[in-house]
Amino acid sequence: MKKILLALLILTTVNVQAQLNNSWIDYNKTYYKFSLAKDELCRIPQALIASVGLGATNADHFQLWRNGEQVRLFTSVSNAVLGASDYIEFFGKKNDGKADNQLYRMPDFQLSDAYSLETDTAAFFLTVNPSGGNLRFQAAANTAPSAATPDAYFMRSVDIFYKNIINRGYANRVGEYVYSSSYDEGEGFSTGDITPAVVLQNRFLKLNVYTAGPANSLSVRVNAVGNAENTR
Repeated sequence: MKKILLALLILTTVNVQAQLNNSWIDYNKTYYKFSLAKDELCRIPQALIASVGLGATNADHFQLWRNGEQVRLFTSVSNAVLGASDYIEFFGKKNDGKADNQLYRMPDFQLSDAYSLETDTAAFFLTVNPSGGNLRFQAAANTAPSAATPDAYFMRSVDIFYKNIINRGYANRVGEYVYSSSYDEGEGFSTGDITPAVVLQNRFLKLNVYTAGPANSLSVRVNAVGNAENTR
């Protein structure tokens, strides 16, 4: 009886989670799926839109989704049908590890969400939504006031995400290293092993440090985890 109850609880949990992840879908709409495996500015020309039967659609009605979130669009015309030379543009991002976080036994076990353990290819879904609320970029003239003074300096963040190996997570030694089948602590893309004999160094060059202003400062943050039960 306990085994049957456990199975029912697992099925219930999976069903609720799937419903939550798919809550953005309107099942009365048709979605046109395409994939992207790198970060880049993307343009969908009118000819391609017309080829799937959307040539008569008002440009304001297009809506784009990625990972359950709406993507902001730019259309070459507003409140009109796309002409032969018109297009839809957006900044497309490849898949990262943000969606993977739900797979870990604890959310803090994920060392970095820069890369996905599943795939680097993101799925985008284009649909038509006449009811409004479609995110858009607005065209703006790039003009500066005549008396504008440029800032002398700015603060900068430099992020480094390692992809040297796939760390399999925390291991226990039982004659050999034994790993959990779950998404465990530190599992994901990382540096190689760091040991007394194999150190890790980074050099930050050409930072163009501004020396004429207030005293410079530096903050360093590191996400690190061990993959075996060694004393540290």
